[in-house]
Amino acid sequence: MVAVSFLQIYYFSLFYTIMNFELKNIGAIKQAKIELGELTVICGKNNTGKTYITYSIYGFLYNSLFMAVEELNELYTKQLKDIFNVNAEEFSNAKFNIDIDSIKHPDSLPSPFIISAERTGIQLFQKELDKNKNELIKTLTKTRNLDLLEQNIARFALPIEENINFVRDSDNVIKSNSFLKQEYPELITYIEDMLGVKYEIIDGRKVIIDKTTNRVLPHYMSSTSVRALFDLHMWLKHKAKKGDILFIDEPELNLHPENQVKIARLLVKLINAGIKVFVTTHSDYIIKELNNLLMFANDFPEKSDIMNQYDYTQNDILKAKDLRAYITHSNGTALPVETDEYGMIQSGFDEAIVQTNEISNQIISAIDNLLES
Repeated sequence: MVAVSFLQIYYFSLFYTIMNFELKNIGAIKQAKIELGELTVICGKNNTGKTYITYSIYGFLYNSLFMAVEELNELYTKQLKDIFNVNAEEFSNAKFNIDIDSIKHPDSLPSPFIISAERTGIQLFQKELDKNKNELIKTLTKTRNLDLLEQNIARFALPIEENINFVRDSDNVIKSNSFLKQEYPELITYIEDMLGVKYEIIDGRKVIIDKTTNRVLPHYMSSTSVRALFDLHMWLKHKAKKGDILFIDEPELNLHPENQVKIARLLVKLINAGIKVFVTTHSDYIIKELNNLLMFANDFPEKSDIMNQYDYTQNDILKAKDLRAYITHSNGTALPVETDEYGMIQSGFDEAIVQTNEISNQIISAIDNLLES
């Protein structure tokens, strides 16, 4: 846990209806205003600041007990170096501001949970890292060389550290059940059904059971797509609470396009079940499916027939008022995406898709000319 001195000061809880964040000079982000929705989506090219936005907002919500709002912005800005685990000079000109339009005691901010982009490596190497660290600590403490100990213990950004802690604590995680088990049981098996597997923890060991063959594999021998969604399944099944906010970096990681579409539907099912979702994505398939779910919010004569044909339900419908989408740009900004009756007006992938189609059309035309000559 990140140590924050202002947590020890007199504080009260905050409840929000609309939460707006303003970020300045935080990594690749020079200027961005982000309003959280029930579903918040951040798109953009590589190295344009998506992760900086995600980690900054996650870190704020993680440290959700604060003193008066008017003093909050300056205090949290000073803690950004701890959230990212970097030298303070990296954020010497940074500013993090939050504007909360209502404060009601004693309700609290949403509790965040994060699935980082490093999740497959964490799943694969967490135990080995712990073993090596413990051996190192034993050796160095015997020599009482605390400076050397300090230098050799790995430290990560807060979101990654919390992702590791969740994996490390899996034996305790499975001792509880989330509200979804009673109210939305189909959501706690959604990922297993999608991948055709069953996740289990047996005697402290993570195993994967293939539903078709009943073959049992240790999780490290399963596919990267199966490992990538292990944490999400565990959280949905055992820890999720109404009002929580789920952060997912690149939910499409290692997934076939068919399953990327299914993940988009899961995100919307979750917000309709009462869980807020914040995602960054490079997936055009996810954006296109979100657009489909946005269009289902319209009333049109064939709506029921189309929904029945493709097994959509009312819980798959995404209302425009629940969505906040942004595209990050190379100039350090993050601009909001507007919606209309056809979904998001921009996707963040339009330029690449248009160029690819133009190249394809030119190649096809050239081949046709050759065949005709």
